[in-house]
Order: sequence, then C-alpha cells, then structure tokens
Amino acid sequence: MPDPSTPQATPAEATGYTAIDLRPLADGEGTCAYAVNDAGTIVGESGSRPARWDLDGLPSALPALDGFSGGRGGSVNASGVVAGALYRGEDLHPVRWDPDGRVHGLVLPDGMVSGTAIRINGRGSILGNAMRPGYHSRALRWDPDGEPVCLGTLPGNGETQAHGMNELDEVAGSARDGAGIRAAVRWDRTGKISKLPPPRRATACDINDPGAVLGDGVVWKRDGGTTLLEGDPGFTAGQAVRITGSGAAIGWGVTTDRHATCVRWDAAGRPTRLVPLPSDVATTCFDIDDAGTVVGESVNDGSVRPVHWDAEAIPIPLPSPPGLVAMVAQHINRTGTVIIGYGFDAAGATYRGIAWLRV
Repeated sequence: MPDPSTPQATPAEATGYTAIDLRPLADGEGTCAYAVNDAGTIVGESGSRPARWDLDGLPSALPALDGFSGGRGGSVNASGVVAGALYRGEDLHPVRWDPDGRVHGLVLPDGMVSGTAIRINGRGSILGNAMRPGYHSRALRWDPDGEPVCLGTLPGNGETQAHGMNELDEVAGSARDGAGIRAAVRWDRTGKISKLPPPRRATACDINDPGAVLGDGVVWKRDGGTTLLEGDPGFTAGQAVRITGSGAAIGWGVTTDRHATCVRWDAAGRPTRLVPLPSDVATTCFDIDDAGTVVGESVNDGSVRPVHWDAEAIPIPLPSPPGLVAMVAQHINRTGTVIIGYGFDAAGATYRGIAWLRV
C-alpha cells in the first residue's frame, strides 16, 4: 500500500462531496466501511467489532452472539437489514442483524464448518459462501426466513463460489467440475446451476436485475447472447468489477505504457478510459452508481488519492476530513449520494473509514 501523503484541502463545492470521518467505537481503533445503502446507513467494523454508522460518522455497535469475539457488517439493504459474519477463533459464522440491532445466526448446512454472508438484497435474501473441511468452498443463499439453500454444483460435485446476487435471487459465480476445471456459472432462484456459454471464462463477478452476468471481457445476456468488453489501441482490457441495471460495466486494464487504467463500458461494450488526476499515472476503480458515477483511486509513485469520475468520465478528487489523509474510494450507493472508502490517521497510526456525502 502506498504511503499516505500530506492532505491538501479541496473545497466541497469543487468536488461535489464533503468528507466525514467514520469514528471508532473506542479510542485508538481503526475503522473500515464495507457497504452503504441509499438511506445512508453504513456498515463495517471498528477494531474487530461489527459496527454501523450514521451520516454524522457516529458509530453504534452491532451485537455479537455468545461465544464470538468480533466480526463485521458486510452488506446492508434498503430496509436497513445487515448481513455479515462473526469470528470464533479462526472460524467465521454468517449472521443477520435486524434494523433494531437484533442479531440472528444463519444456519450452516450439515458438514459446513465456517461461512460468511457477502450480500443481502431488497427481499432480504442473503448470499454467502461456506467452507467444508479441507477448505472446500460451497456457495449458499439464505431465504428471507433464514432457511439455507445450497446452490447446485457441476458434475463431479466440485467446489463453488458465489460473487454477486440480484433482486430476483439469481446468483453469479464460479464452479469446478470433477476434474477441477473452473468455469463461470449462473444459478437461478431455485439454486439450479448452469455453465455460461462461450467465450469461456473462469468466473462471473456480478449479475444485474435484467439477468446480465458480468465476467472478465464479456457480458452474458439472459437470452443467451453475449457482449464482448473490448479494449482500444491505448489499452488491453483486463478484470471486470461491476455491472449496473442498465448494462454499463466497469473494470480495469493495462495501457500500452504498462499502467493500470479504469474503464467504463456502455451496454454495447464500447469502452471509455477513466483517466487519472493531473500528475498521476494510473487508476483503479471499484464501484459504479446507477447514473454512471465511478469511484476508485488515482495513483502516482508513492501516493494514492480517492477519486470519482462523473458521467462524462471527468476525474474529480475527493477531499480529506480533518485529521485524516483520504486514500481510496471503494463503494458508492445506487443513488450516488454517499461514497465510502478509507484514509490514514497519522496521529493514531491507524486506517480509518471515510464517508463522502454529496453536497
């Protein structure tokens, strides 16, 4: 990770956002934010404890079940229901927190020794992955009532891993067959698995509500068609990250001078490079909202700055809150009103979560 640099004041009016420090539950703890909903509820961890923040940056603890030492909130839906995991030694256990903070353990199927919840949708369905002995992964979905659904496997009953879920409970991810060969797959709402057609890829990372599945260099449509995500003379396409409901996708590639570059593709697969801030040389992106605003980082030798790109692909720096050096913007809610990421607290020698609120 690049060393934090000296913060430079950037007026909120110039960036479109104002920065809020996500304060810790106890003095001296680091904080990290993992998800934010359209109401502005932020979830993550403070120290090693699951936490939730309001838009003033004030934290509240998410309670743990008896026998667990810590955990994290990993996803939050529009109703404020949180999905995440608690720690017990080296094992993780998936949990759900109600909006009032009550915690519920999620049942692991027989034979599973550990697991975590990674997504929750508006219905309250929760996506996760569990682990069998020998570190063999199995993709799971929990219905809103907490009942687990083991997602199907390819012939040979190889391991599976889930990465994304839409509002219809359809899931995208990867699976290995009996020979150990990994392929990108889709699961329908009943848990039935299907291997995605050529061009073959090893994994699928996201799925939108119309059923389009995103993989590296390709979007698979529900009707069986595909859209290739190409590069251009200035860069070679690489890893894909997110797809919106309208079919816009983001990811990154490598330029002809060997620097990482963010890319936004439209629904037809046409790329737009997301260039770095002045004096920087590379970019990485992590999330996109429904209007096409992308968040990520702009990088130079020894320094990294948080950035958002507007619908016209113009890079705009994000400011630092008092006392912190903002470094990376990692997530944005669907309406674009809140961005979350992290920065460095030099006085406390810790990393701290940051929320940027649209002004």
